[in-house]
Amino acid sequence: MFEIDMEMLKEQGLQFVDTAKKAAQELADKGKNQLELLNQQARLSKAQRQLGALVYSLHKAGEENQPLVDKYIAAVAEVEKAIEDIKAAMTPEERAEAEAQEAADAEEPVVSEDGEESEEEIEEEPVKLRGETKICPVCHAEVDADALFCNHCGAQL
Repeated sequence: MFEIDMEMLKEQGLQFVDTAKKAAQELADKGKNQLELLNQQARLSKAQRQLGALVYSLHKAGEENQPLVDKYIAAVAEVEKAIEDIKAAMTPEERAEAEAQEAADAEEPVVSEDGEESEEEIEEEPVKLRGETKICPVCHAEVDADALFCNHCGAQL
């Protein structure tokens, strides 16, 4: 009645397994790219906040420290380049999806407690994220735990 071609069945099974393996690998690679992009975007946001806090604290103290500001700017530029490198390695579809998500995140309205959209208010004092500090190994000044550079001597932390 029925003849089963075991070789053909085996070949089709191997093709199915190979196709599934390729699809799983593509999905894993896409997830890795997106995770790395999110990590770098978080680093960029943190570096930008630190730069802003530095400029603010220098201005508030009436001081200037352009070399230190330049180090922070270089750190921001380094992270921006890493983000561009990740995007360059993505497929056009992944890149478009990531850029669409960035645009959506940038356009999210701020909603007050009463449900009204409002302009985002600027805090009067910079907010410390965790309140943790560490000691600079060069000048022994107390600095934020997540600082990239000492805001007193400019040493890289």
